[in-house]
Amino acid sequence: MPLLLKQLAIRTGSIFIVKIMGLIGRISLIRLVGAEGIGLYQIAYSYYGLALMVIVGGFPTVLAILTAKDPAQGWFWFRRISLLLIGLGGVISYVTFLLSPQIAELLGNPDLHFAIRCIAPALFVVPLLSLLRGYLQGLERYSVIAFSELIEQAVRMGALVVIVILWLPQGSPIAVGGGILGTFLAALVSFLLLIFACRLVQQDSLDKVYPHQQRTDQNSMFSWILHTSLIISFTRLLVPLSDCIDAIIIPNRLQAAGFTASEATSIFGIITGMAMIVVYMPTIVTAALSHTLTMKIVSDWKEGQVAKFYERTRCALELGWVWGCTSGILIFTYSKYISWYIFGTYEASEAIRYLAAVPLLVGLRELTTSMLWAQERKKVPLVGLIVGICIAIPIQYFLVVVPGFSYAGPSAGILCLELVTVSWNIGALKLSRVGIRLKPLIFDMILLLILMLAVTLGMNSPMTYHISNIFQLALGITLYSGGAGLYIFWRSRSMNDVLFQSK
Repeated sequence: MPLLLKQLAIRTGSIFIVKIMGLIGRISLIRLVGAEGIGLYQIAYSYYGLALMVIVGGFPTVLAILTAKDPAQGWFWFRRISLLLIGLGGVISYVTFLLSPQIAELLGNPDLHFAIRCIAPALFVVPLLSLLRGYLQGLERYSVIAFSELIEQAVRMGALVVIVILWLPQGSPIAVGGGILGTFLAALVSFLLLIFACRLVQQDSLDKVYPHQQRTDQNSMFSWILHTSLIISFTRLLVPLSDCIDAIIIPNRLQAAGFTASEATSIFGIITGMAMIVVYMPTIVTAALSHTLTMKIVSDWKEGQVAKFYERTRCALELGWVWGCTSGILIFTYSKYISWYIFGTYEASEAIRYLAAVPLLVGLRELTTSMLWAQERKKVPLVGLIVGICIAIPIQYFLVVVPGFSYAGPSAGILCLELVTVSWNIGALKLSRVGIRLKPLIFDMILLLILMLAVTLGMNSPMTYHISNIFQLALGITLYSGGAGLYIFWRSRSMNDVLFQSK
């Protein structure tokens, strides 16, 4: 099996298991605290994501690229960047703990102050864990990273469910805050395991010192690391910043539309805590492809192998397109059943249907962003995200208050952000140079729609009247997934030699 294919399988498998564990934990949380509780959880996590990105920035990605070129140099800078993150994380963690009531007020819900306070310890540990994983990514130690992610998610979900059950009698806000403590415990356990694993997987590299590095060279390299990290962090910062803005705007605008604070928080929880979980699940495949392909295309571009770079780019985008269309059509068709059988309610079905295009758009955004970063064009995704956010925020602000648009308004803003961003990235990559073929992509979409139509008609035929609803659903999903899977396999055969060849 080619090396990249093994790496892709490891990343896809680990991310899939992590997502499944996260889904189980999130479902348990929803069933314990309800839509309003998951709304509080999502609002608190929007602040966590923003604060974490402010601390971490783009350091893990820069360190991965640096380590891929020179492991000894990567270890040298890992130790120094760690000191920076310890100081920055410690300050922000302390400020978060101290000002938790004010932060909760800023987020529009005073009940969040305990949850915000419980986030503080994680802001000290998680940045160091992310940086260490960036170093190991540069060494292409994907199995070690995968193992640590599995341990982290298992501890986090287990602690979340146990603490929520124990603290639920004290009320949902306290229970949700206690559940967030699982993030700190899981990150601490995973970090300690990775520190131990590092001594085993790359002993020689860890013991080396960056050879004969002059102080001027160190200063010059640090300036490059800081500059590159800032550009990447600005790009990545915009997504959690957008999430945080959504957490403020959507509930407030829903209240302006006539909903109570509790109802507004519940609707926000249904969109971000239920529907978004479902539609983001298929992106594990494109995320794994982007993660494992990044080091390869960086090497192609650095070594001047432009033709190979664009070949891999084209194949990855076409594969992302087919996968995104396949999963999006499935989610749109079975949104009602997905909502009921996963969350025990039909409330999320409308939002899931509106957001069915997310797997396609997010997958393409992740792939195109990695390709632009590999070309050292890190400002392009940043500008695209800024434009997308500037368009999405007004759409949400005005549509949410329109009668009947309580789910459609936020969904329109989310889709607009993703569509503008991916369009901007693809335009910057230039389709003519990438060599994307539009006719096969249109054929992909038509064929998958016909396949779903045939399956739907077959499941509604008189021959299936005597079959139970659950069996009909399982049979329909199996037939569509099997047919689409065979088509994806056939489409990817010609891409194997391009995507999975070694350097």
